Amino acid sequence: MVADKAHRILAAGHSAIVDAVFATPHERQALTEAAKAAKVPLRGLFLTADLATRIARVGGRTTDASDADAAVVEAQENYELGALTWPKIDASGTLMETLGRARAALAIDPRPG
Repeated sequence: MVADKAHRILAAGHSAIVDAVFATPHERQALTEAAKAAKVPLRGLFLTADLATRIARVGGRTTDASDADAAVVEAQENYELGALTWPKIDASGTLMETLGRARAALAIDPRPG
């Protein structure tokens, strides 16, 4: 599980950025527990975009680690997310727009670099 890998990285004294869907409360809780066990803060963000944008993006991937395709994206429409406490970030725009929104949610200086 990705939370276990993050825990091992954190326990070794490194920072970890975990990029995954985290569609269920259980998955988000596992990551929260991994951070707590390592005594580090967790700053979760939940990126969102409309269905058409997400389908177009997965269809345009060529060298990507994700195995998601249009069928996976469509199935995600039916996920029961449960309580979502992480800030939702609109990721339907450009990379720089999304970065700005993420930095604002994390209260980080919005200027790149």
